[in-house]
Amino acid sequence: MANQCLSAATACLYGITEAAILAAGYAPAIGFLHTGKPQSFVYDIADIVKFETVVPAAFRVAARSPVAPEREVRIACRDAFKQTKLLQRLIPMIEDVLAAGEIEPPPPAPEAMPPAIPEPESVGDQGHRSK
Repeated sequence: MANQCLSAATACLYGITEAAILAAGYAPAIGFLHTGKPQSFVYDIADIVKFETVVPAAFRVAARSPVAPEREVRIACRDAFKQTKLLQRLIPMIEDVLAAGEIEPPPPAPEAMPPAIPEPESVGDQGHRSK
């Protein structure tokens, strides 16, 4: 039961992580620790948050021995993602990981549309955040 719950939980995490990687414009196959797989970078990024999100959720569900463990795990993962604000954290985390390796973010594609609501001009400089 525990393995079944862990497998379902990591599948949820990989899905949301791959979506963030693709939304940020990166390739899911280019990993650092994991290599040679179509989702190597997904595994690298997911491993950073796995033990604070999906592993505890999977074990909580497994301890209850539900009739439909996969469904219960998906719901528990959804709640863990919401509680830890994972969606808001993933893309900045990806950029921090790449910046640590001195890798520049990709430039916007020439056919890309500008943001519908542009960010206001900052009053800070490169090292300071505005309000």
